[in-house]
Amino acid sequence: MKKIIYLIISIILCTACTKYEELNSLSIISNITIEKNENTYKVTMQEIIPTKKENGVNYNYKYRTGNSKNLEKAFNNIINHSPKKIYLKKVQNIIISNKNKKEVVIELRNYARKKKEFNKETSIVIAENDLHKVLKVNSDYMYIDSVLKSKKLLLKDLSNKEKVKIPILKIKNKELIFTKYYYLH
Repeated sequence: MKKIIYLIISIILCTACTKYEELNSLSIISNITIEKNENTYKVTMQEIIPTKKENGVNYNYKYRTGNSKNLEKAFNNIINHSPKKIYLKKVQNIIISNKNKKEVVIELRNYARKKKEFNKETSIVIAENDLHKVLKVNSDYMYIDSVLKSKKLLLKDLSNKEKVKIPILKIKNKELIFTKYYYLH
C-alpha cells in the first residue's frame, strides 16, 4: 500500500505545467480590425503594452498588420512573423470595415469556427469610419463595450447563429456612438 501511495505522490510531483507561457514572451492583443479592399483582406492587431507609472498603469499600443487574399492567411501572416507569441484570449473587440462587410463577416464566422484561440466574449462591431481612427478614439480598450452595453454581438453568437445583427458604430465629435444594426442572414 505504501508503494502505491509513494508512486502516486511521485507522479503528482514529477508532472509539470506544460502550457506555461512567460508573460514577456506574449503579444497580448486587445483589438483587431478587419477590412477587405477588392480581393485583399487587411487585418490589424492592436497589442496592448502596459507600463507601470508612479500613479498607476499606463497603456501604450503597438500595431501588427497582415494582408492576404483570404482571412486565415492574413491572420497567419501576423502570427507567423511576430517576434512574440500572439495571444488572442484577451481580444475585446473585432472591428470590421463597413466596406465589403458581408464577405468579411462570413469569412470571420468560418475562421472563428475553425480556430479556438479567440476569446468567445469578444464584441464584433462594424465601423462606418476609418478603422485606424476608431482604434485611436478607443484609446481605453474597454470603451466600445461601454458604448454598446446590451446591444453587442459576441463572437460565440456569430458562430452559432445563422441570422445575426451586428452593431454599427461611427465617430461623431471625437466620440464613438452606436448608430444602427447590420442584419446578416
